[in-house]
Order: sequence, then C-alpha cells, then structure tokens
Amino acid sequence: MSLFKSKMFKTTTTLLCFFLTSVILMVPTSSAATDNPTYSASTDTFIYANCSPAKFSPGSAYETNLKSLLSSLVTSTVLNRYNNLTVPFGSGVKPEPDVTVYGLFQCSVDLDPTSCSSCVSRAIALVGNTCPNSYSVFLQMQNCLVRYDKSSFFGVQDKTVMLKKCGQPMGFYDQDALTRVSDVIGSLGSGSEPDRTRMNGDVLGMAQCTEDLSPAQCQDCLTDAIGQLRSDCLMAQGGYVYLSKCYARFSFGGSHARQTPNSNFGGEKYDKDDDDNNIGKTLVIIIGIITLVILLVLLLAFLGKKLRKLQDDKCCR
Repeated sequence: MSLFKSKMFKTTTTLLCFFLTSVILMVPTSSAATDNPTYSASTDTFIYANCSPAKFSPGSAYETNLKSLLSSLVTSTVLNRYNNLTVPFGSGVKPEPDVTVYGLFQCSVDLDPTSCSSCVSRAIALVGNTCPNSYSVFLQMQNCLVRYDKSSFFGVQDKTVMLKKCGQPMGFYDQDALTRVSDVIGSLGSGSEPDRTRMNGDVLGMAQCTEDLSPAQCQDCLTDAIGQLRSDCLMAQGGYVYLSKCYARFSFGGSHARQTPNSNFGGEKYDKDDDDNNIGKTLVIIIGIITLVILLVLLLAFLGKKLRKLQDDKCCR
C-alpha cells in the first residue's frame, strides 16, 4: 500500500510540474518586442508632399525655369538655412503667367550647412517621382521643406491643415508624463523666434514657421498649430500638426521619428492590428491556463477514484 501511494505521489508531482512548466512557457517574457521601440531620426526622411493636379508640359519654359530655381535653392544652402527665389531672376523682369516660378527652402535651426544641403537635395530629388510635372509642390522632410508654385505665396498667411496625427494613448496613470507634455506644448507658444525647441525631461517639442511670414503672422500660425496639438494629442505619446506655413510637434526620448506616418518610422503610430494581436495572445494564454486547470482537476479526480477503490478493496478483504 505504501509503495503504491509513493508511486502515485511521484506521478502526481511529475504531472503537476509538467502543467506548471507549460503555463510558464505560454506566458510572454520581457525579451519580446516592446510597445515603444526606439527609432533614430534622420534629417533626410520624407514626411509628406502636396502636389497640384495642374501639370506643365515637359520641355516648356516653366520646366526650364523650375530646374534653374531648384538648382539655385540647393546652392544657397551653403550660406543660408532659408531662402526664397523667383525665376526668371532680376527685379526688372516682368513675371509671365505659367512661366515664372516662385520657390523657397527652409531647414531646422539646428542643422549645419552640410546637413541642410543634404536634406534639401534629398527633397528636390523626390519631387520628380512624387509630383511629376506639377505646377505647385510642397514637400516636407523631417528637418527641411521645399516649396514652389507658379503664383507667389511669399508673405501670405495660410493655416490650411496639411497633416495631423497623434501617437498611441499615454494612459491616465502616467501623471508625470502628462505634466511634462503639457509643459512642453505650452512653452512652444511663447517666444518670438520662428524656430522653437522646448524640452522637459524626456519630452522634446519643436515648432517652426516659414520665414517669409512676419513675426505676427508666424505667431498667429503657431498659435493655431499648437492649439490643435494640445487639444488633439495631449494624452498621446507624441504627435504633430503641420499647417501650410508652420508646424508644431512633440515626442518622447528626443526623437520625432516615432511620430511620422511613412514606412521609415512606425513606433508612435497607433496600430489597431497590434492591439488585436495582443488581445489574441492574451486569449490564447487564458484559454491554455483554463484547459490545464481542467486537466489537472480531472487528473486529481481520477487519482481520488483510484485511491477510494484501493481503500474499498482493502476493506473488503
């Protein structure tokens, strides 16, 4: 009898260890991919482009002037981080409809001339594939922009929303992070400079308006962009609002790469598929645990039945 009980105990212990090991293996470990991976920002990363549906004819005078304009913009990055030009050149030249090209470039204030030139050159290289033969193009990179049109837009206020996006929800429990974000977004609204960088802990915020605007126009544009950023993205882990003549954005960890929409980024964008995958994994774990518990109960019931039968046989002898 004691030998039988000993064997039954060993069998039960072995099965319990097997079940517990199975449960542990089903639970994801901390080495799995995190929800907020770190991405490195690039000055040459494409953000968005806005192309006019109206097209010019290849080989036209407009195309010739456009090529001259774009070449001159790249050249001027050596000495400036902002410049606007009109082609044909010269104050005495009378603009001709559908022939004259107005254009500008602008780099972030923290870019050195080499990085600025690289960013603008990359943007211009993308124009041909992104907006072939368009009369009007607005192409925004991570840290620079290039814009041209057949009509002058210099000094004209324009607060049209070009692109707006918020990151994944931060969660109400992280009050310290919410405070830092609120502080950074709020501080972006103060100041007179067209380029603004604010930081609080690991939260970095940036705002910029094109330098063809007057200080009053710049502040008006930034107030609008910052207001939308606060109202729409305050509870998010990052976000941006790009208007036609300015933008405001913020992120955690000092990189805005986590809040951009294209395939070069991706950490900050809210992805429903990720949530669906996480929910699916959780359900699999729960179902697995329930199944193992049921099997364990059945095993214990079987062992109990065997023990009772053994006791009955002993009593009947």
